[in-house]
Amino acid sequence: MIVITGGIGCGKSAVLANFRALGAHCADADDIAHGLYAPGTETLQAILRHFGADLSLPDGALNRPELGRRVFGHPEELAWLDDFLHPKIRAELARLDAEAAPEPFFAAIPLWYETGWIIPDTKVIAVWCTPEMQLERLRKRGWDDGEIQRRLASQLSLDEKRDRADYVVETTGSLEELHEKCVVLLQKLRSR
Repeated sequence: MIVITGGIGCGKSAVLANFRALGAHCADADDIAHGLYAPGTETLQAILRHFGADLSLPDGALNRPELGRRVFGHPEELAWLDDFLHPKIRAELARLDAEAAPEPFFAAIPLWYETGWIIPDTKVIAVWCTPEMQLERLRKRGWDDGEIQRRLASQLSLDEKRDRADYVVETTGSLEELHEKCVVLLQKLRSR
């Protein structure tokens, strides 16, 4: 498994999309989580029991922005959610990794370092941009500075993630430059 991680708003989804477009096997831990708590699932029911039925939207979906407000800045609630969801997400990622073998399998796991997950033989790609670019991207999502700071407070710094990774993809240039970086890195990883 090759983990793609980085700070929120740094471009992990763009990097994963490039690898996917190049034919690589890919998954996003956030998408897996969203599937786990889709309307009608046991996982959603357990989340609603813990956090309150008012987190259910009229269509039966989870009110994810409100859940985020309830867990970010509240370590005990975030820990409960992580302890509940992470084993399910890891099991699905392991299944997809086994399916992809012997080809590389890329998994976007935003909080790879923060969760303390250890999976043998895993390589890590840190997606990095400048802190100024990160803030600009998050503001474009409609988040105010308070929400941005709450979320960033639960993550390692961009530089620390970059320093701990096996590979780094900087997303400070054009989309064409990013694509070329992904092409080169995928070729390198496939040749191993």
